[in-house]
Amino acid sequence: MDLTQIIVTLSGLALIGLNLWFFFGKADKMKGASKGALYACPMHPWITSNDPTADCSICGMKLVNSEKA
Repeated sequence: MDLTQIIVTLSGLALIGLNLWFFFGKADKMKGASKGALYACPMHPWITSNDPTADCSICGMKLVNSEKA
């Protein structure tokens, strides 16, 4: 492996790690900080809200109570 391949591989691994942290690392912190019911999208569980009438910002589905799901 030459230096370019090593740099590209490490950069790709770093991007994957950052994406995983962004989508899954924040969800745990938000659950502990919120009070009352928390609503989440059935297809995209990282999309959450305290508003029971909210829609998913990605697919437009109604958010459901995450404690029931």
